[in-house]
Amino acid sequence: MTLLLALRDHFGSMRLVALQLFSTAGLGMVYPYINLYLTEIGFSGALIGTLASIGAVLTLTLTPLLNQIADRLMLHRRLLMIYFGGFALASIIFATTQSFWLVILAVLLFRVTTGPSMTLGAQLTLSQLIRSGKAIFGQMRSFSSLGFACASAMAGQVFALGGYALTFSVGALLALISVQLSTIFPAKPKEKLKTDSGPTQPRNRGIYVLAASQFFITMCTHNAFAFLFIHLSQNLGVYVADIGVWAALLALVEFPFYYLTDALLPRVRLRVTYIFGIVGVALSTLGLGIVPNLPLLLLLFVFRGVSWPAYQLSSYRLMNAISHPGNVATNQAIVQVTMPGIALLLTGSLYGWAYDNLGAGAFYALCALACLVGAGIVIAGFRLIDDSNQGERA
Repeated sequence: MTLLLALRDHFGSMRLVALQLFSTAGLGMVYPYINLYLTEIGFSGALIGTLASIGAVLTLTLTPLLNQIADRLMLHRRLLMIYFGGFALASIIFATTQSFWLVILAVLLFRVTTGPSMTLGAQLTLSQLIRSGKAIFGQMRSFSSLGFACASAMAGQVFALGGYALTFSVGALLALISVQLSTIFPAKPKEKLKTDSGPTQPRNRGIYVLAASQFFITMCTHNAFAFLFIHLSQNLGVYVADIGVWAALLALVEFPFYYLTDALLPRVRLRVTYIFGIVGVALSTLGLGIVPNLPLLLLLFVFRGVSWPAYQLSSYRLMNAISHPGNVATNQAIVQVTMPGIALLLTGSLYGWAYDNLGAGAFYALCALACLVGAGIVIAGFRLIDDSNQGERA
């Protein structure tokens, strides 16, 4: 019996690893080619930008609603499978048709499923590990980076073999495999939360601090990433054909640091790790605007590979720690999906103007400044909460 339990536990861990790999591999296969495909079939830059804005609005509207329903009915696994299925459907549409309205539907479907699926998948993985008593969230997330890196590196070869149709078809297949692997999560918890029939659970004030900080942090990260490969091509001499390789390197250097961060987090206060990660992301973003050549860029990627996992892992774990189990998925969606969406919607055009008119150095300096503002909000916000709690106890 003990051997059977051990084998079942090992098999479950391998399926969880496989889910991390395949879910992000699908994104790594499809993401670099979507805008290129839209351009080739006649979509203008203005239309692509408009669709991005509409997708952001839909994501802001639907994600909190769907996650709140999943929290109340305990249907998180089913929602995750719907997200992966929607991603697969969008990829199939891209692969099989150039119909104007169907492609628009696919673009919007892609927008409203990718970010939410990554966030919900990460939260379910964290909850699964907590239930099994395993403190290996960083190790699991490291395989997400590995999956994205491997798929990005392979996407160019797949495209050379079969063009957009084969590339998007492979992405759809990876997403459908992810749907099946999602069954590693329980359909519903074995024990229903006692608070389900009671009033809505209040939110810890720290959640609002994290939400405010995420607005500024993702103002940095999302805008910086949106122009990263344009910057590499225009200013650092990277060939368009090699962009996938650099995308793979960006994710690959994160792998060992994600894997090793589990040993650090229990020894350091979560908010300290979170602040350290934010400052590291700010400095690496600033460096993107001033790095003069590709060897130094690779070193900068390595530095980012240390700070990004610290920021990401502590963000999820800190939110999980201060959230009630009855609304943790909703809270994660607010911080990881809603606030980034609002930040990108409100500031994307302004940062685009800054890149075009002020140059890459000033653009990335503005991104880094926004990130540091986010760090300041965390430091000041949690200090105020601590002081208020001490006053209440007194």
